[in-house]
Amino acid sequence: MKKLKGFFIGLVLAIITVVIFVPIQVQKINQYYKVNDNSVRYNTSYNKHKSREILKANYDENTHLLLGSSELTVANKKEFHPAQMFNYDDFHLMQVGGGFFQNVIQASTLASLEPIMTQKKVAIVESLNWFDQKGMRQDAFESRISKEHVYYTLVNPKLSKETKLKFINRVLELSEKNDSLTSTFERYKRVLVEGKGSQIDQFMIQMELAKFSLNVVQDFYDEHSLENFPSKGSTMPEYNWDEVLAKNEEQAKKDTQSNEYHFDDWYYNKHIAGKLESLKNSASTFKYTDSPEYEDFKLFLQIAKELGVEVLVITFPVNGPWYDYIGIDASQRNAFSTKINEIVKGAGVKQVDLTSHDYDPYYIWDATHPGWKGWPLVEKELVKFFKENG
Repeated sequence: MKKLKGFFIGLVLAIITVVIFVPIQVQKINQYYKVNDNSVRYNTSYNKHKSREILKANYDENTHLLLGSSELTVANKKEFHPAQMFNYDDFHLMQVGGGFFQNVIQASTLASLEPIMTQKKVAIVESLNWFDQKGMRQDAFESRISKEHVYYTLVNPKLSKETKLKFINRVLELSEKNDSLTSTFERYKRVLVEGKGSQIDQFMIQMELAKFSLNVVQDFYDEHSLENFPSKGSTMPEYNWDEVLAKNEEQAKKDTQSNEYHFDDWYYNKHIAGKLESLKNSASTFKYTDSPEYEDFKLFLQIAKELGVEVLVITFPVNGPWYDYIGIDASQRNAFSTKINEIVKGAGVKQVDLTSHDYDPYYIWDATHPGWKGWPLVEKELVKFFKENG
């Protein structure tokens, strides 16, 4: 009798939890990430990037998709950064990316979001640092891949079976050291691409997808990473880009007085000063003439083409004097820009290429992330790209 009584008490408590407390918690989480300003759009949380629901809830007709990696997060409080320049109601970006968010990751992001994009355009930053001889690191891939985005890529009806196979096979290659991910993505391939698998496989996919989606939203809520980020106004100003560049250059001169490499003083003093000798030729083993990432870039462009999404490829310079110092010379950097330009030309997509400015000061804030002049030159092209018709 006591056991039966305990069972019913447990059952009642479970029902109360499901009926009362779970909906309250879900409502709290939904209110947290469904906002009326740009605080989610410019948020740097990996959980935001992985969640289709969070991205979808903050996408409107004035939202433009910018994919990239750490340049989206580094110096994002500085006036020159797009998070500051484009913080308006009528023009804002959905920034998706952090360190190691490379082409395979971003291909899944694009294919997942494409059905909800009011404007079929995307800009993506291609970083030199992705294209060394190893390409995407498996450990980085595991921490950045979204099961949700992969699922919605594979069920996107605009993609051919051939492209889906190419995509999922690359995902499996990058997942091979993680048994859990491998099992999930093998099931995706079997059911969603090959049209095989049992009803149990289909059930497992839906259950795991629901669990992943709930967990990533819960994790975003638990981070409490949202900051107060009010819009600067209803209408973005008509920037005079020459004036912006002139103003930024004057600021750059004040910000870079501690070192010969034109690094931001704060960055140099925190990360470089005192370690200069040990960093000489420290990156000389990295090579950029051949990389799996070039094929991943082609795959991203192939997916965009089949989706009917217009692409703007952005290539920033790096800090040339510093890269020479650490052992990545101009020949390696030129190999990267040449290959990227060839792929872009072959795909017939648009490009903003600033890689010829490696030795020009103030384009780069530190060693590799755009700064006072690099960002405005790209921002000017982003406005043009996203505002033009067609």
